[in-house]
Amino acid sequence: MKITQALLLVNDQDAAKRFYTEVVGLEVETDYQGEGFRWLSLKAPGPDGGASLVLSAAAGAASAWQAEQRESGLPAFSFTIADDAEFEAIRARGARVIMEPTRQQYGGTDALIDDTVGNIICLHQD
Repeated sequence: MKITQALLLVNDQDAAKRFYTEVVGLEVETDYQGEGFRWLSLKAPGPDGGASLVLSAAAGAASAWQAEQRESGLPAFSFTIADDAEFEAIRARGARVIMEPTRQQYGGTDALIDDTVGNIICLHQD
């Protein structure tokens, strides 16, 4: 078994698409608009980009849950990045840093960024 998709609630799918492609560097996998819904999924570049990140519009209770998670300071999602250079490239493309890269007691280094669409995202280095 393997995880193939992870859902991320966003308060604006167009803004999320711009942030995750232009700032983080993901690529659009699927952008399908149907009657009353949009399926928007992204992947990391390369032949094995890992699981798809599905950007789902937050509404109602989902929107309230997203706001609670953000207010509590919990990241909604974590990306593993290679090194400080990758972090600095993401920052240079416009990411607003909430927490600078910080060595963690459990191992690795984490930085937190604001994804501009309602979430805190962790950039983790092993």
